[in-house]
Amino acid sequence: MKSKFTWIFTLIMAFFIQFAFAQQKTVSGVVTDAQGMPIPGVTVSIKGQTAGGVQTDFDGKYAIQASQSQKIVFSFVGMATQEVTVGASNTVSVQLADDSKLLDEVIVVGYGTATKEGYTGTATKIEAKNLEAKAATNISQALRGEVAGVNVITGSGAPGSDATIRIRGFGSVNGNQAPLYVVDGAPYSSDISALNQADVESITVLKDAAATSIYGSRGANGVILITTKQGKAGKSVISVDFRTSINTQMLPTYNTITSPEEYIGIEWSQLKTQAALNGNPNPAGYASANLYGGNVGINNGYNIWDVPGDQLIDPATGQVRAGVNRRFTPTTWKDAAFGTGIRKEANLQMSGGNETTKYSTSFGYLDDEGYVVNSGYKRYTTRINLEHKPKDWLTVGGNIAYTGGRYKNSSSDEGDSGSSGNIFALTNNTPTIYDVYLRDTNGNLVADPIFGGNRYDYGNSPYVRRVWNSTNGIGDAHYDLNQNDATTLLGNFNFNINFTKWLTFEARYNGQYQSFDNSSRQNQWYGSGFSSEGFLSKSTQKINNQNFLQLLRFKKEFGEHSVEAFVAHESTDWKYQVSSAAAQKAILPNTLDLYQYTTPFGRAQSYTRRWTLESYFAQLNYNYAQKYYLTASVRRDGSSTFLKDRWGTFGSVGLGWILSKENFLANAKFVNFLKLKASYGVIGDRGITETNQQTQGGVWIMNGYQNFLINQTDSGEYSFSAGAELANPDLTWETSYVSQVGLESTFFNNSLDVNVDYYVKDTKDLFFNQQLALYPGYSIQRYNSGKLRNSGLEFDVQGHIIKASNPADLSLSIGVNGEIFKNKLVEVPVHPEYGSKDIQVEGSYGWAKGHSIYDYYLREWAGVNPSNGAAMWNLYYDDINGNGVFDSADVRINNMNVYTNANPNAKVGRTTTENYSDATLKFTGKSAIPKIRGSFRLNAGYKNFDFTAQFGYSIGGYVMDNGYAELMSTGSLIGSTNFHTDIRERWQQPGDITNVPRLANNATSADGTFGSASNRFLTKADYLSLNNVRLGYTIPERFTEKLHVSLINLYLSGDNLMMISARKGLNPQTMIASSNSGIYMPMTIFSFGAKVQF
Repeated sequence: MKSKFTWIFTLIMAFFIQFAFAQQKTVSGVVTDAQGMPIPGVTVSIKGQTAGGVQTDFDGKYAIQASQSQKIVFSFVGMATQEVTVGASNTVSVQLADDSKLLDEVIVVGYGTATKEGYTGTATKIEAKNLEAKAATNISQALRGEVAGVNVITGSGAPGSDATIRIRGFGSVNGNQAPLYVVDGAPYSSDISALNQADVESITVLKDAAATSIYGSRGANGVILITTKQGKAGKSVISVDFRTSINTQMLPTYNTITSPEEYIGIEWSQLKTQAALNGNPNPAGYASANLYGGNVGINNGYNIWDVPGDQLIDPATGQVRAGVNRRFTPTTWKDAAFGTGIRKEANLQMSGGNETTKYSTSFGYLDDEGYVVNSGYKRYTTRINLEHKPKDWLTVGGNIAYTGGRYKNSSSDEGDSGSSGNIFALTNNTPTIYDVYLRDTNGNLVADPIFGGNRYDYGNSPYVRRVWNSTNGIGDAHYDLNQNDATTLLGNFNFNINFTKWLTFEARYNGQYQSFDNSSRQNQWYGSGFSSEGFLSKSTQKINNQNFLQLLRFKKEFGEHSVEAFVAHESTDWKYQVSSAAAQKAILPNTLDLYQYTTPFGRAQSYTRRWTLESYFAQLNYNYAQKYYLTASVRRDGSSTFLKDRWGTFGSVGLGWILSKENFLANAKFVNFLKLKASYGVIGDRGITETNQQTQGGVWIMNGYQNFLINQTDSGEYSFSAGAELANPDLTWETSYVSQVGLESTFFNNSLDVNVDYYVKDTKDLFFNQQLALYPGYSIQRYNSGKLRNSGLEFDVQGHIIKASNPADLSLSIGVNGEIFKNKLVEVPVHPEYGSKDIQVEGSYGWAKGHSIYDYYLREWAGVNPSNGAAMWNLYYDDINGNGVFDSADVRINNMNVYTNANPNAKVGRTTTENYSDATLKFTGKSAIPKIRGSFRLNAGYKNFDFTAQFGYSIGGYVMDNGYAELMSTGSLIGSTNFHTDIRERWQQPGDITNVPRLANNATSADGTFGSASNRFLTKADYLSLNNVRLGYTIPERFTEKLHVSLINLYLSGDNLMMISARKGLNPQTMIASSNSGIYMPMTIFSFGAKVQF
């Protein structure tokens, strides 16, 4: 009986074992890191089993026996362990993330690296994938929306153009406000567009004193650290990235009058209103008789209709008569100027290495055509990064990079809306009655005998055009040339000697060379080059920058105490050379050789600017039990730009406390990480950027030194004259005192990240320019005085709404960042001889104690007089006799701040005036600084798809809408400017109630002031923009491995897709506090690309 039971039991167990093995199958896949690189040596096991585990091979591949519903566990040192349930598929590939508990994020900081956990300053790291999602040709443009407290002003949207970066407000009034760029550890003074975005591994932005003071006077306005891609030990990787884009202008533009019939009706009404104001008994008859021809009317050659000008308008309606037809329809200027550009980009990268040698090399090509005719940017780049360890105690390395670029901008004088060569001003402000091309008297297009095709109308022969006379910006774009050829060569060489495990010596040499060769050619047949029979201007700018660093570093742990310290010396030698020459009367057309022109224009000139900086500095980093952190830095800079006080001492102290490691938070399971930090520091500024020494007034200076000009007569004699700026030998550093407190935290099983910083930055001894009257021959003098405060609250919140346990699952995260920023002048400047001012009016702003340097100080708009349509402004007065009426006994107040400070008991009254110059300048209560500004980002993934979108936002603040103002003003003569559609609301007859004054062709002197600066054109700067969208798809591995390819990612992206603002056409992102119709508006870019890794 017992033997029978044993036999049955054995049979049953064999059956179950056979059944279990029958359910097992081979599961295989690849394990990669966050960058998609294979990870060798990952332990792969079945959960609950102690045997049968395997490891991934050199390519990250594995194969293991598992049954459906079992869990496969993937574990690797420094990575978060991941579990995946076996399903129907035989392929399971995973991507392991860094385990923050085991391997804290390492960030690049000043002269070294630090862990995010232990860093006491404020540093924000931007990963390469965020940059790669954007089709930006310039790294500065790609930073938009990535970091709280970093304001990216796009300025020009031309391909390759730099953005203006402001970190935590405005570090100076007249001095340097630009951040310092540091590339692979060396200060970078070359053109930032020379850096290929595909070569960048990461960007770290340093903002507070604890982070930036180690850079001394160069880090006063923040530091942007750029780290290029380095080789890694292991398998060699080849990566190829292709992108093709369409560049166009899709963002909104101003609503302008596009119908020639409506425009000519408006101009007719102008003449009618003018005649009525001048007492003409028949205003309508006067308007019809003078609409075309004579001194008042538009040239008859621009009458595009089939009736004479005096029969064009029906006086009863003020519109073109019924039955009147066009002889031709003019070609619109926007259609001729703007089109679609094609952007082509390709990048090849190869990297790899072993235990002793690592390398990374890249080649890049970019051809970025703008949407404006004959504008674009071409760039060729190559880079090699190399690190070699010939001995255990010695590491040598370096990198060499070369960039060749060509900029073409067909719009001359970009930003100057009054320039005849500015295509953007031309397309906005040219009336639609004018054709781009020349027409004969019958309205037929005229052939061009020189260049072929249709001849452009230059507005001077045979007809004289009222706007842009003797020029045609679109014709110039085709026939003239304005290009810059840029060459950049970077070399960085270093070696590290390990004396012991805790003591190392580092030395680095960095050399940078950049040249810009500009050629500006004007043809001899048309436009501005006609009178000179052809004109050519050539200039060359060269920048040579050398930087030397020697650093001794100590790093050791003593039980729970950890100490890292270094002392260092750094020297910088920067030289800028310029030479230029021009000539006219071309022998050969379209040549770029000066010797092919017979007559020099002016005289050739050249000059050299140079400065040096010597620095000694040290830093101490200490932590106890990885809970309490201390950072202290000191730096002494000596600058050649000052005459006397050349040396400045700067430094900082930072503290950090990891509360989440304290016992009293041990039971707070929802807290994963919590750190408090605080810092205080002193930093300085020399008042010059890394690339020039030019003041706001355009005067070249070497701080404290007198500048002289060399003059040469025709006979060859030389004379010397002082420059416009009077030297100030006592000029010294601007100094900033910066305090900060902050919090970094993670909650709810790493699902919510919250970072908050509050800072106060007080800058004293500001650089101010004093207008001089006591010194004949000089116009300004720079001096130190005053105190400026910048303060703000920054936040960065990331919510990981859905976290994927494997790449096939849905993931979703949302992030938002922002800054609440304030700025005010705490102390007004006091000049040693001229004393102080109650207020200094700078353009539209008033610089006064207690006010921001961007508070508007303007005349107040008071509306339109219903009886005559004249514009009105507020006039404030001191009501001396107290009767509440402005009369001869009272005092008109021209400048409110000055008057009330001098007369604190003044009885201020208000009335209106139609005389703009009599209106009172005063603070409007509005500022260009927004209440809050930032961005938010959406990241999502599902199976092999990935999606990102970034929006920008700003709430509060005002912008001076100059572009709109130009379109709401009349010229000195009819036909000289176009109008915004809001001009339809203008005053036209007594009794009209409107906020748009009359158009009267300057019937009185007051009419020419209706568009002058006042709070009438202050417009809310609120906006919501869609900066970037990207949708990607990664080809499944089961297909790519057949092609011997490790990764294929296809993607579609769009940049600058939406701008919603207070007025259609207003883009507050393009300028700090105003708008300008004369700039290259940002391009909308649609891209398709592919990234392939082998």
